[in-house]
Amino acid sequence: MPDEREVAADEPDAIEERCGPILDPILVSVAIIWGGNFVAYKHLMQVIVPAGLLAARFVAITVILLGVLAWRGRLRRGNTRAMWLRLLPAGVLIMGLQQITFVTGLNLTAAGEGSLIFSTAPVFTALMAAAIGQERIRPLNWLGIGAAMAGTAMVILGGAGARHVPHTRVTGDLLMLASSLGYALFMVASKPLMRRYGALKVLTFSYVFGLLVVVPFGAREAIAGEWMSLGPAGWFSMFWLVMLAGAYGFVAWYWRISRTTPSRVAVYQYCVPVVAMIAAALLLGERPAAVQIGGAVLVLLGLSLGRRNGAATCPS
Repeated sequence: MPDEREVAADEPDAIEERCGPILDPILVSVAIIWGGNFVAYKHLMQVIVPAGLLAARFVAITVILLGVLAWRGRLRRGNTRAMWLRLLPAGVLIMGLQQITFVTGLNLTAAGEGSLIFSTAPVFTALMAAAIGQERIRPLNWLGIGAAMAGTAMVILGGAGARHVPHTRVTGDLLMLASSLGYALFMVASKPLMRRYGALKVLTFSYVFGLLVVVPFGAREAIAGEWMSLGPAGWFSMFWLVMLAGAYGFVAWYWRISRTTPSRVAVYQYCVPVVAMIAAALLLGERPAAVQIGGAVLVLLGLSLGRRNGAATCPS
């Protein structure tokens, strides 16, 4: 069992930051990067099969995380059998499958639309955290949850008039919703592990175990991918996916989860679709239908209400 000094070595500030500043600059930067993530994926999917793209990205991020963990001297120190038994299902059943549904769903829908549906993760996060006693939901939060889910339904069902949207968008939207659910599950399930073993270690080995499903899913496509035809824009998109959205984004995001309540972190997720929809309109020519715009406003309003004075309220 790791002692308190080992945990403190991984997380220098041992004091929990449950009531930090209103705006967390780290989380804001991650949200902006993740907003561009959807457009970067869409750009690369024109050349590389989604399964192969996921496998290549997943392997690259895993190698980087292992290197960082080894550099910090945490690769072997403090590991326990209990940790492995809890991280194995988290990596395989949540991290790996969640990423597969994400990439598959995004390939079948529009970038802006998919990002908006994926932003419902805070709703699922709050519900799960409340169910296990991590947080509590107040009446205003329930109103926000209902508004967010109604807005999501408007986005999924109201896309008939949207421009530059795949005809497979409904299937893609449902997969993105499933991915959002898996993402929320990982946020809540990993919180106690991150507090005990550190965010970097939990995230790294979750990726390692996630390889057990991701590599079989996309290894063949990754090997056969036309990587040399990507060009400068393609390689910049790959850098964005691996180094910015992956290595930096995930470590920073889950580190903040280990320092505060899950939905306090997850609320920044609603910045992601705003960035993604603007980037998709400018770079991909996507134009949502009027009903979807109304749904988007309703989702963002719902997420804001779901955060206010409720699920992420700081203790007195």
